[in-house]
Formats: sequence, C-alpha cells, structure tokens
Amino acid sequence: MNELFEEEVRFNQASRPNWEEGAAHRNLITGYLIDLAESSGGRLCVLGAGNCNDLDLQKLSQVYSEIHLVDLDETALKYAVDFQAVSEDPSIHLHVLDLTGVGDRLAAFKKDRDQGEEELQQILALLSESRELDISGPFDVVCSTCILSQLILQVVHAAGESHPRFEELMVAVREQHFRTVLDLTVEGGAGLVISDFVSSESAADLKDVPDFQFTQYLSQLLSSRNFFHGVHPGLLYAQLKGKAPLAKLVEDVEMLPPWRWDLGPRQYAVAALRFRRCATG
Repeated sequence: MNELFEEEVRFNQASRPNWEEGAAHRNLITGYLIDLAESSGGRLCVLGAGNCNDLDLQKLSQVYSEIHLVDLDETALKYAVDFQAVSEDPSIHLHVLDLTGVGDRLAAFKKDRDQGEEELQQILALLSESRELDISGPFDVVCSTCILSQLILQVVHAAGESHPRFEELMVAVREQHFRTVLDLTVEGGAGLVISDFVSSESAADLKDVPDFQFTQYLSQLLSSRNFFHGVHPGLLYAQLKGKAPLAKLVEDVEMLPPWRWDLGPRQYAVAALRFRRCATG
C-alpha cells in the first residue's frame, strides 16, 4: 500500500471508536438515504464508506435490495460489517479500490517530484477521463460520504499547496469525482454528495457555537477562507449548476442545511448536495 493510502488507513483506524459521538451525523445521513430509497428504488452505492460510522447498515438494508460499499481500505470495510453485525447479509457487497485511479502515481510523484511536467500531465489526463469502476453499476442511489476532502488531501500531500499546478490537480480530482457519482447513477436515480469542509483544528470554537448561530458562523469561516481545499459548499453546488458541463445531466439540485459531525477529538462542519440524474428518454 502506498504512502498516501496508508494515511487514509491511519485515519480510519483512529476514528473507529467514535460510533457513539457520531450518532447525530449518522442518523442524519441514514435518514437522507432512507428518504431517497422511498423515491428511487433498490440499489445503493456508497463511495468512501470506510468504517461506516456514518451509516446505519441495518436500517439501510431494510430499504435497499443491495448495498455496495466502496473504499480503498479493506480492513475498514470488513470492520464495518462485523461491527454492525451485517457481515452475513448477502445484500451487502464490499469493493476495495482507488476511486481516482491515480493514487499510486501521486504517491510516486511525492517520492520523486523531479519527474516533472510529463508525469503531471499524464495524471491530469487520467483524471479527465471517466473512471470505470467494476462494481455492478449503475445504481438507484449513489452517495459520496466525506471522501472528496480525502481525495483532494492526496493531492495536497503529493504535490504540495505551493506547486504551480496544485489547483489544476485539485480541480481535476473534484470534477472527476462528480463524474464518477453521475456515471454510477441510473437515469432517474438520485445522488448525495456529502463533504466535510472545515474542522475544529482550524476553527477551535466550532463545537461551541449555538445551533441558531451555526449557519452564520460558517459563512464567516468561508468568507475568511477557513475551509479545506476545493470543498467550499459553493464550489460543490457550482459543479452541477449553470453552465457547468455536468449541469445538463441533473435536476432538482439542492444544497442541504449544514451540520456538525462529532468525531471525538475533532468536530467537522459538513455540507451535502442532493440531486437527481435526468432521465433522457
């Protein structure tokens, strides 16, 4: 396993004990997915499932005929189904893979940045292509659970924020991820992209702000550019609106109210984008 992937594995291992703290976050996401099941049908795919601390798999298995959990960390996925006592459920399928397809190349670039422009150009070319995942798609509902910030963090660790092509790489990862979600969603199906966008590490009073002031507080953080690279909620919304290339493929695009995710030692602010893939027939 490469160095960038090992970082995500360590994060998963460190966050496993936080099942109880994350109950509100888990209940909210599970509720959104149950609502989508009622309107969109039977097969669910979750990208970046990890430990599944933000999914109640037993409740979801009651409303979906199949649940496909995707992550690069096989240990986390196996822990998830064992911990939630669904390892014997035939409707739940585990898929271990790199969502971007360039993780190994980014790790190699991190070790030898003298590879230069030619290697970066090849990485960007791969990111510009649709990522074909062998996971039995398309699905009625596709959910990306706080994985986009981790994918962009791979770019941060590999190239560094000061690299002249850092922003280009970051944008390419974000755009590819949205294409992947839509490619996996059946026409008429629904998508839910969830992203953490700031943590208490850079906003120490995040956990103390009263609920009625939370949205205003987050607006102030965003205005002061206190957010993770590439996942400003407005940027996520812009991927599917206006003249964006993917906008013509979706309808009913909705930014859901932000909320807090308690991950034990850290708190996160989370945003979610809900939409439906257009039926072309």
